[in-house]
Amino acid sequence: MTPKKRFQKAMGLRNPDRPPVLCPNQTATLEQMEKIGVYFPEAHKEADKMARLAAAAWEQLGLEAVGVPFCQSVEAEALGCEVAWGDKKTDIPHVPSQGIATPDGIVVSENFLEKGRIPAVLRAVETLKEEYGDVIPVLGHVIGPFSLAAHLANMRKILVSIHKNPELVREFTRIGIDAIADYGNAMLEHGADAIVIENMFASVDMIGGESYAKFAAPFDEELIKKIKGDTILHVCGNGDKIIEDMIATGATGISIDSRTNAEKAVIAAKGKAAILGNVDTVKVLTFGTPKGVREDTLRALKAGVDIVAPGCALSPLTPSENIIEMVKTVKHGEQKY
Repeated sequence: MTPKKRFQKAMGLRNPDRPPVLCPNQTATLEQMEKIGVYFPEAHKEADKMARLAAAAWEQLGLEAVGVPFCQSVEAEALGCEVAWGDKKTDIPHVPSQGIATPDGIVVSENFLEKGRIPAVLRAVETLKEEYGDVIPVLGHVIGPFSLAAHLANMRKILVSIHKNPELVREFTRIGIDAIADYGNAMLEHGADAIVIENMFASVDMIGGESYAKFAAPFDEELIKKIKGDTILHVCGNGDKIIEDMIATGATGISIDSRTNAEKAVIAAKGKAAILGNVDTVKVLTFGTPKGVREDTLRALKAGVDIVAPGCALSPLTPSENIIEMVKTVKHGEQKY
């Protein structure tokens, strides 16, 4: 069974021969970069370098999917926000916006898909599809509506407005839905097999479970309905309080962080969505040992996740040997190799 067929079966809840092992979020690491001579920020901007670095996750580490882009600033940039690129080879670009006062001044142009880095991302998706699409799934990464609102309005303003002006939060969040959907659907047209919706600022650790249900989940659901293919919804942090809300969005897959109870998530999602996760990204994969990786991967397998994956985006400092250990453990389970 090819990794692509295995992924399709797992996402469709159709019992593949074993769980796929992949990362639905950012996969680029310094070790991968050094082996192929491709670094940030060029890989954030240039389609060929973006595709080559994404492919390294499969070529070097055995992760059974490739995906682009590597950050959550593409849509905000296309809407006119400034992007801070950083000065290190591993820096992830971010949006240092002080915030737009009102949503009235934000215009989503008819040629949105021609703005900023979107054309480069679409070309990278197309390249990955041509080179790997028959064997492994190609994932397109988009930002969640609430997180885009935080880029546009400034996260601090959003947090204050949740309590003082909730309708303003909804107005900012509503702005990006059609643009994100158009972007995701363009990725599907260029060869992506699924769209990952990364809603990092909607984390319960930042806004609380009640606020996720009111200000993020309804817009995630609306976005998912507009995307014409499989979707994976990722929300950072402890998802125990929001797992039912995440499942109710209608996403094909739910990506859970390491602080989420995987066993309970699997039970909640049974027959409704695939669960991806939730090997600890920081303590285990970045700063742990292969032995610790093996133990945490076996824990996720025993919890019954449909797809084994890191609980969040990989740190660029993650050692290759730890990622490879996760892959080997999934392939061999309790057996020695």
